[in-house]
Amino acid sequence: MSKSIRIFTLLVIAFIVFSCSSSKFQSNYIKTELYFGLSEGNRTISENEWNAFKVEFLDKKFSGYTEINSKGFWTDSMNVTVSENSKLVIYLNKGTKSDSLAIAYVINNYKKKFNQEAILKVETPVNASF
Repeated sequence: MSKSIRIFTLLVIAFIVFSCSSSKFQSNYIKTELYFGLSEGNRTISENEWNAFKVEFLDKKFSGYTEINSKGFWTDSMNVTVSENSKLVIYLNKGTKSDSLAIAYVINNYKKKFNQEAILKVETPVNASF
């Protein structure tokens, strides 16, 4: 057997073993990323306002989440690049109807409370272990 065939065979075996031995991982989680803009018209949503929103909505609806300070960029209708400070909230969930309703509840209340047009939501299936 040539050296390249042996290496290829070993790589295939390693891939199969790794794939089969990942029983501690669960692939039935959804990573939901929510991007909350911190501008309301001509003013910035304060840290105190954000924290009050978290207590009233996020903490009550999500069993746990990660919050990251971020900055969003996009091109407006006049082809001008606009940016604003934002909060990225990452919520690992099971993707149940209850989870979907909780996420929609948080999004809708933020939009209403701070006159937002949209909250970007990205959902990705993930493998996670705890």
